[in-house]
Amino acid sequence: MAGWFLFSSLLSIYNKKVFGKDERAFPCPLLMTTVHFLMQWIFSVVACRCFKSLGGERVTTMTWRDWALISIPCGMVTSGDVGFSNLAMVSISLTIYTMAKASTPVFVLGWAYAFGIEKITWPLIGVVMVIVAGELLTVTESDESDESHKEFQWAGFLLCITASMLSGARWTLVQLKLQTMEPPIKTTIATMRMLAPSMFWSLLMLSIIIERPWTQLANRSGEFIMSSLALGGLGAFLAIVMILCEFYLIMHASAIILMIGGVLKEIFTIFLGVIIFGDRITPRRIVACLIIFGGVLMYKLVFHLEKKQESAGRYEQVEASESGEEIADPYESSTESTGPRINRLEKSKVELRRSKRQNSSDSYEEILREEREVDSNDV
Repeated sequence: MAGWFLFSSLLSIYNKKVFGKDERAFPCPLLMTTVHFLMQWIFSVVACRCFKSLGGERVTTMTWRDWALISIPCGMVTSGDVGFSNLAMVSISLTIYTMAKASTPVFVLGWAYAFGIEKITWPLIGVVMVIVAGELLTVTESDESDESHKEFQWAGFLLCITASMLSGARWTLVQLKLQTMEPPIKTTIATMRMLAPSMFWSLLMLSIIIERPWTQLANRSGEFIMSSLALGGLGAFLAIVMILCEFYLIMHASAIILMIGGVLKEIFTIFLGVIIFGDRITPRRIVACLIIFGGVLMYKLVFHLEKKQESAGRYEQVEASESGEEIADPYESSTESTGPRINRLEKSKVELRRSKRQNSSDSYEEILREEREVDSNDV
């Protein structure tokens, strides 16, 4: 948890220091992010070759068609998410950026519904409306002469919202594509190896089209170019370590810890923006911040409780089958109505429960704890 907080915060500070117009103001944020993706690509290839247990052979044995169908769409939306986020850092404060990116759950829910992965429920709709209200409160400053309004840039804010929209598509596509793979990809580093090439090439093309780096860097000194490359390596290192810390946390921490930790991390980032960059926080934005992150926490809690309720329902179906009652197989009768929602992860959970039939001393809670390992392997 400490590593996740530390490297996530350092990466946010790094991005603002390197790309902010009042800081170093590197003229090609997309190109610099492309360097980050290149470093991640190299790291994942080397790590998978040195440590076979990371599961890199699953990627190397894929056909080009299978690789392209997964890597290209997931890599493109990931590069768009990260690239537009860094472009937004040029013109908006770290505080506004963090609050705007907190809208990601709204788009995750929308994309998941569009792809048939999740069902929309009234509690989730209510929580989404709370988050949207907080975002609207953030951007509607009544007094345009106030200094806090001068630091607000609509272009940067819209770039950040676009990044949040792509982030929602990113997580939905990754879930949709990776959960259908047989055999599955074992680790985050193997996933990085599969997606990094598409992330690199797609963002490089976007940088060439939008930034035209040869014109932006033509008059720069060699020292500036070399120092920028070194900064690119530093940013890639921070991103890789943060991802590894996050994955370790997913494997070993409970869902509640992750929920609370995620919200606290964002609040901590806002605090750093105020301390390091002098971001101004008006009373109105304090209220907006509380509404947004309260809504994000409620979203995660409602989502977690609904998943737990579904899991309990499937457990009761297995118990009913043990007593001899005839029930429909959820993976045969429900496929048409739920589509991608019925996936390998849920099958693994039911198989795990069935394997516990002969040991009646295991409680439902004990079985759910063992399922966490199934969830971690799937992630």
